[in-house]
Amino acid sequence: MSITETKPATIANLWQRLRAMMVRASDIVGALPALAILASLSRRRHREIASAITRIEAIARKLILVAAADLHRAEHNAAKPASSPLFEVVTSPRVSNGERVRAHARVALDPMQPETWRVRFKLAPPRDPGAVPESRAPRIRALWGPTPAPPKRAAPQPQEPTPAPMRLALRFEALRRVIVDPAPYARRLARILPRLCRRFSFAAERYAVAIGRPYAGDEGDPRLMVEAIALAMMAAPVFVNSS
Repeated sequence: MSITETKPATIANLWQRLRAMMVRASDIVGALPALAILASLSRRRHREIASAITRIEAIARKLILVAAADLHRAEHNAAKPASSPLFEVVTSPRVSNGERVRAHARVALDPMQPETWRVRFKLAPPRDPGAVPESRAPRIRALWGPTPAPPKRAAPQPQEPTPAPMRLALRFEALRRVIVDPAPYARRLARILPRLCRRFSFAAERYAVAIGRPYAGDEGDPRLMVEAIALAMMAAPVFVNSS
């Protein structure tokens, strides 16, 4: 029996509370255009904003995990995913290919228009502890002649670093879009976690309990993180047991 069948109101309630937490965080972060144009922040102010963003990112990932588990279960059972409270949020309008190309063609970022920023929410799946970087992977030795050296990586092009206030503003805008429409992220995580769990069986459980740093609780809803972790832990075994 799926989580959406046993607790149909729980996940919708958590999303609602997360949106309320986002509103409280907006008071901490302030207006994004004002944050984006700053050159720097004091250490205390940076930690205050980063903690608020990290907390909401962590909770959002747990709720996305629950949604991904529901999608994975439906696919495994060869059933069409039914509508569920996992995605009972306002969905953003679809962007046409032409609009997407024009958006990608923009080079200059307008700090005054956060809705035009190119942002990406990081799902941040756990790393496989058994994975070996390519640079340290075993090489096939040549039978005749010297063993060829591994190919050299191309030197990265020097880029001007993004100021810390702008990085925080980009993260907060990405988070806002995730909360508006989490479905694409759940679909992506539903593809990632089964493959990861085949190599690293505890991947989903580790994902369910990850908090991130810096972290600070929210006095407005101190139990939301705990309840999100509990629900994510219930969903995590789906990615191992249904493979």
